Amino acid sequence: MRKALRTIDVTNQYIGNILNYLNIAVVVIVCWEIVARYVFNAPTSWAADAPVMIIGYMVVLCGGYVQLYERHVRIDSLYSHLGIRMQALFDIGTYFFFCLFMYAVIWHGWLFAWESIKLQETAGTPWNPIVYPLKTAIPVGAFLLWLQRTADIIRKVYHAFSGKEV
Repeated sequence: MRKALRTIDVTNQYIGNILNYLNIAVVVIVCWEIVARYVFNAPTSWAADAPVMIIGYMVVLCGGYVQLYERHVRIDSLYSHLGIRMQALFDIGTYFFFCLFMYAVIWHGWLFAWESIKLQETAGTPWNPIVYPLKTAIPVGAFLLWLQRTADIIRKVYHAFSGKEV
């Protein structure tokens, strides 16, 4: 079990590290477009779409990475005052609703992506990039988030009721 949990952590860490570097790509593209437009009077057709698409990948794929470091928004005023076992019970209770939501995002995200793949959908802008890889990233990102949250729940429950770390 430790190996599986560690594999989930390493996978989300690796993806998060790659996504962190995409921030640099966005800055470079935006700076390039500013220079091309205002210095050389030669705006590009792709510089408006590329940062939006890159940020889209970052947003939908970084959920597992954010969960790995427990940085999602949580109302901590009550949770932080609970003991470790009550926190585990609270996490188990909310995990059920989390799973329902993730199921909906994964299932409907996949239907959304599949329709885009079948249509070979493009953005419809002057650059006209394909968008189905970005739409496919939606269920993939939701699955990564679900995996990481599941790993966290397993660890918390095990720790709360055995007193040992996984």
